[in-house]
Amino acid sequence: MRALVLGLFAGCSAAAPPPAAPVAAPMASFEINGYLLAGAEYWPYAGTADIDYPKDVLWGFYPEKGVTAPGETDPNADAARPAAIACAQQAFTALRAFVTSDPARLRRIVGLGKDQGYVPRFFLWTNDYTRAATPYPPGVREARLWYWKRKTPDPARPPGYWKWESTLDQRGECHVPQPAQIEQYLTETLATVERS
Repeated sequence: MRALVLGLFAGCSAAAPPPAAPVAAPMASFEINGYLLAGAEYWPYAGTADIDYPKDVLWGFYPEKGVTAPGETDPNADAARPAAIACAQQAFTALRAFVTSDPARLRRIVGLGKDQGYVPRFFLWTNDYTRAATPYPPGVREARLWYWKRKTPDPARPPGYWKWESTLDQRGECHVPQPAQIEQYLTETLATVERS
């Protein structure tokens, strides 16, 4: 009997441990292939009212209430919800893969469009609709890649940013930019840059 117990114990201890789940890299600024991720913003929608920009926007990769994110002047009015941070993490991982692939159209837009305000800088944008009404009267923003240009040039600040926008919907489902939308936007933007 003792030999049986020892045999069982030895068999159990010899079993390989289950594989560990991969740990995602913590979100932070990075530079890959000449593209810089400069920061992150969270847009927490609630009820039926549209967000009050910039007052309601939360800045930083992990926004905390009362904390001023690097490059900002005012402290965050609230903390980002854990589900929104998890969605941002998915978007962050997808963005790293996207810039690592060094898309030819993006490279061409940045190369040809420098004088038109296109720079190789990204900002991670996460919409959080988990506290918004269903339906949400102003409309739910889609997950997408797009370019934001500063309305009034400011030599001390970048002329714009590529926005990598994800959306956490009312059901708690995270949506990140998809290849078809990305390719269409880059194709259209490149055509505009080449005409200018």
